[in-house]
Amino acid sequence: MSVFSEELIIPGSRDLPITFDVTFNPDLRKCPVVIFCHGFKGFKDWGPWNLVAEKFASAGFFFIKFNFSHNGVSESDLSDITDPEAFGKNTFSTELEDLGLLLDWVTSDNEIYRHYMDQENITLIGHSRGAGIALVKTIDDERVDRVICWAGAYNLKKFAELEDDASWKERGFTEVKNARTGQVYPIRYDFRKDYLEHTETLDLTKRLNIIDKPLLMIHGENDDVSPVSNARKIHEVVSHALLVTIPANHTFGASHPWEEKELPDALDQVVQASIEFAQL
Repeated sequence: MSVFSEELIIPGSRDLPITFDVTFNPDLRKCPVVIFCHGFKGFKDWGPWNLVAEKFASAGFFFIKFNFSHNGVSESDLSDITDPEAFGKNTFSTELEDLGLLLDWVTSDNEIYRHYMDQENITLIGHSRGAGIALVKTIDDERVDRVICWAGAYNLKKFAELEDDASWKERGFTEVKNARTGQVYPIRYDFRKDYLEHTETLDLTKRLNIIDKPLLMIHGENDDVSPVSNARKIHEVVSHALLVTIPANHTFGASHPWEEKELPDALDQVVQASIEFAQL
């Protein structure tokens, strides 16, 4: 089965581009659409995400993975975070706007790609913090049909509490370290301010009980970043949700860079379960 992939760019939030790629079987038409949202300090070409895209395309999906416009990955170098200034200006509202713009592209009268996409069958997948963004968009956007959370971060408030309010506000920024590279990235106070101004939208602990669309949560039992107990709490609130746990860490055995030609076993299980769910 042939799989085709192409990289594209559309305007994103606040004058920065959204770089994304589409992966699909060009012999098929009206394929269900899957949009993948990366997590905090992540990006579309992290680790084995390209292999994930190929797996979905081979199963008959039109798979899209993208960089949030302010994730710090420049369109001139997609291999890592090299633009800390853009990273520091990111907000939850920016990410939600980016995802909305990508949904606009998917559902538009796109002459080149619209024949390959089933524009009325859209699944969002989010990893880690990207799962939180995917859930908010699923609740608020009728174009989304179902959502899948991989190692989901369901309490978005914690990202707005990286430093106490007074210190963060006085300095104008806080800092986070990338454990993989050792780099330190700034996060402006605007990030916390944005959360406080949009708490009613972003507080998933108070909103998940209204979700009425199919929801699949897949979580590693050895996740030390987003504990599996979080997923179990959500499962108690959203009675129709499906919860799958596997013996794996936060990235399901994946790392960056990924030089292997196959997915790690745990991530392959995640992908297979997600494909089955998205085909329902």
